[in-house]
Amino acid sequence: MRTNKNRLEALSDGMFAIILTLLVLELKVPELANSSASVFAAGMAELAPKLLAFLFSFFILAIFWVNHHHIVHQIQHVDAKLLWLNISLLFFASLFPFLTAFIGDYPLNPFVVALFPLNMALSSVVLRALWKYAFVGTTLAPNQLTHAQKRQRLRQETRNTLINLAAAALAFVWVPITLTIIVAMPFLFVVPKLLTGPQRMLQQAASGTSSEE
Repeated sequence: MRTNKNRLEALSDGMFAIILTLLVLELKVPELANSSASVFAAGMAELAPKLLAFLFSFFILAIFWVNHHHIVHQIQHVDAKLLWLNISLLFFASLFPFLTAFIGDYPLNPFVVALFPLNMALSSVVLRALWKYAFVGTTLAPNQLTHAQKRQRLRQETRNTLINLAAAALAFVWVPITLTIIVAMPFLFVVPKLLTGPQRMLQQAASGTSSEE
């Protein structure tokens, strides 16, 4: 049975807003014995791991939300399977505040650090399944994508999953490698889109197509 997507959008946006809010609650104000520069620097140094964990978690979640927004924007109707795929994505997204706090407390523990990219990989798997079901497996999201474009999107999601799984495994080789990959991931997703965005809009304008996705 197909229904409209209004409640799915409301639940998803509300959940992402709550999750992003929970992230910042893990940043506890450091206790400063006095107003000297050395005490302030020591307090900030103690806060640094949690602050860095907050920053990359915030942008990772922002990337998931943007991708989710573009997918749902094109969906005209939803059914039971799509709803459960969406709920599964929200479940893995809701784990990020806990994992952020965990990695902030134990930034050099390979078991703890590996959990973060592992959760990213599982989130990517569900996001891929959601996109494939809406755009390839059904007509829930009518589109004019070519077969090659659909394959390219699915390969991209598969590649993202493999990168995250590799990052999780590398935590047991050398933790800084995994931390570097985690920090770099938002830039790998966002910067190329920012660079290609204006060019794509010009191409769409020249061809007379809409830039709305």
